[in-house]
Amino acid sequence: MKKNKGGFYYGENYGNGGSDSVNNADDKIKEKVGEYGNMSADKLLDELFLNAAAARRRGDLDDKKLDEFYNSVKGMLTPEQLRRLDVLMRALRGNNQR
Repeated sequence: MKKNKGGFYYGENYGNGGSDSVNNADDKIKEKVGEYGNMSADKLLDELFLNAAAARRRGDLDDKKLDEFYNSVKGMLTPEQLRRLDVLMRALRGNNQR
């Protein structure tokens, strides 16, 4: 996962933010939706934890970044979605903080 202008993208870095970069990012998102769209919830969670572990090993993911993500999305979630996100965040942290 690489960081580009405050966001995270899988795979290649999408350049400096021009319209071609946006189109490439949109294409990558569509590709990922197609790839993950038919997976079961258990398989999606397996993929999430595998990717998170790899990102931690590379130094691309840490607890501070998890907190930033959590704080950026929590206001847009329903109470049930927030509860599920809390469970995921605890699992991604590997402890019961939150």
